[in-house]
Amino acid sequence: MFKYEGGSVILIGDNVLIDKGKMPGVVDLVVNTPAEVKAFKVAEIGIMVKVPIGLVYLTQKWLKEDPLMFVSRGKRKPLFKMNV
Repeated sequence: MFKYEGGSVILIGDNVLIDKGKMPGVVDLVVNTPAEVKAFKVAEIGIMVKVPIGLVYLTQKWLKEDPLMFVSRGKRKPLFKMNV
């Protein structure tokens, strides 16, 4: 489970900043498990963020080096849904 530096859980719809706080975005997908990796057909665990230039998938390794900055909770619906 991904968390912000303050300890709160990262949720779909959260308003965040990426790229060391330079770019705003909204969390659209959180992939926490190998089963979700397979279901969403991504290479590894990570977070999809909608930014002004499109969608960005941030891997677990990337997030350790440049963590998301929490701005606020949002009510945006996810772009992707897992069919289980």
